[in-house]
Amino acid sequence: MEKLISIKEARIKKGISIDDLSKALKLDFEIIRLLDDNLKLPKKYRAYQSTYKKSIYRYLGYEIKYKSLVSDTPIDHTKFSIIYFLLFLVFIILILLSFNIYNKFNNQISFKEIEKDQVYRDVLNISSQYELNELSHDDFINSLIPLNRANYSQNLSIFAKPNKTIFYKIQNNSKNTLQFGEIIKSNELILDLDNDFFIDLSNINNIDKIIYRGIEIRLNKELNYYLLNFYIKNLETLL
Repeated sequence: MEKLISIKEARIKKGISIDDLSKALKLDFEIIRLLDDNLKLPKKYRAYQSTYKKSIYRYLGYEIKYKSLVSDTPIDHTKFSIIYFLLFLVFIILILLSFNIYNKFNNQISFKEIEKDQVYRDVLNISSQYELNELSHDDFINSLIPLNRANYSQNLSIFAKPNKTIFYKIQNNSKNTLQFGEIIKSNELILDLDNDFFIDLSNINNIDKIIYRGIEIRLNKELNYYLLNFYIKNLETLL
């Protein structure tokens, strides 16, 4: 099996110093030195070690695909078949129970149409004025490009372009609350990722940048769309 080239070898081939890497990637010099010597990072940075390595290799012109050790373990297909069958059986039972509960509930309670909240109406009104359409969540993810590390926070921050406004609605699933507001150049939106959020945004094209878990993310094209009910932690796929 071909030996994976080390960071030090890749760096020396490119003629780049540790200090150059530190400045280019905005990473601490000591972190890069430890990775360069193939040593473990301090405990507080160890969870990000794989992300740091990917960023360094990418900057040096290498696209590294890490192999999982699980693939070398023999698979017992018989056990998997039994597990799949039991999962399928549980799935069918849950569907039947849900259908039964749904029918009972419908027989007892007559539903009323839920009134649209003011922010929902404002977003649709803005979108109609500027001929905006709703953007699918997959298309939104595919339009984003992760860049350099900006900091080591565990937050989500959304910044607006100069002289632009983004109206938002935040649904906090952990606290079961709603939050409304606007993002402007001098007032970015900051969310603590210890909670789960869904977000509505009035115009994606007014986003200057997003910082997710310390990684700066930008749009790679013009997007005159609005976004509804986007699960914020789907941005994990970009890291």
